[in-house]
Amino acid sequence: MKDLSSQDASAMPAETVTLPEGKPGGRLMLLAKLAVTLGVLGVLGVKADWPALLARVAGADPVWLAAGFLAKFLSVVCAAERWRDSLWAAGERVSHGLAMRLMFTGLFFGQVLPGALGGDVVRGWLTYRGGASSAAVVLALVLDRLLALIGCILLLFLGLPHLVATAPPSVAWAGPAAVVLLAVGLLAGLQVDRIPLPGILLRPPVRAAQAQVARLRGALFSRAALVGLLHSAAVHLCTIFAVIAYAHALGIPVRVLDALAVVPMTIFAAALPISLNGWGVREGAFVAGFALYGLGATDALALSLMIGLSVTLSSLPGGLLWLSLKGSGRP
Repeated sequence: MKDLSSQDASAMPAETVTLPEGKPGGRLMLLAKLAVTLGVLGVLGVKADWPALLARVAGADPVWLAAGFLAKFLSVVCAAERWRDSLWAAGERVSHGLAMRLMFTGLFFGQVLPGALGGDVVRGWLTYRGGASSAAVVLALVLDRLLALIGCILLLFLGLPHLVATAPPSVAWAGPAAVVLLAVGLLAGLQVDRIPLPGILLRPPVRAAQAQVARLRGALFSRAALVGLLHSAAVHLCTIFAVIAYAHALGIPVRVLDALAVVPMTIFAAALPISLNGWGVREGAFVAGFALYGLGATDALALSLMIGLSVTLSSLPGGLLWLSLKGSGRP
């Protein structure tokens, strides 16, 4: 298989990537997500003590602020390696540098496009235009999402003992119970191609779907996926460290075990496709989660906003890469 990093300009997209026009149903979904985002942020904003929050930011320790931002930036680097691993598991190989450029470009579009999957679509499209097969790109996108989810789940269970010891049982076990149900559904979905179907149903689209499920199952249990899972855990560990660093910078009392118990749940919640890029849902999860450890809503909101702003700032190199891509015909 050809290495995408060695493709010449003719093999890469020479024109601006355009997305299909939105459908009425898509616009309705976008409005619903916008309503959730603005609604939650509005409620939290009314309750927040903004003078105190701004005072904390103004007096923040610049060294710890830099450490927090660096951690979130490194999380993008780890995510790029996870994308490279996902492509590897799908049968494609790309260089570290190209995977990095694709990830940053996708992250940038994830901030400016409506919907949670906009960045994934752009990243997958650019990878496909670089020479990868469409089947491999689709498989890698699904696998990348699954690895991100599984990595979050592993850290969630790592922080579970502390959560169980300090939170009411109904709260402590709600997340793990939902995760177990999700895992059961995932395992069942990976077996659908093995369900015997009557011949009349085995149409070409059904056979193609069964073949893709079989490929996903094989890719998920490959060596490349295992490496990708380690990179996925590293992504989330960087976020946890960033929260701790920002807490130090703002003088907010957050212990390491508290962050380990709360942050994976907030990542899981923010990944749900019910708001714009996790905004609003992430802030609500931060406030609710850290309230278990006596943290005020204003302080928890400050930490969440710092994480959100870090993600936005980390995406800016992707915009520069996109500009160079449109001008040179390659990332």
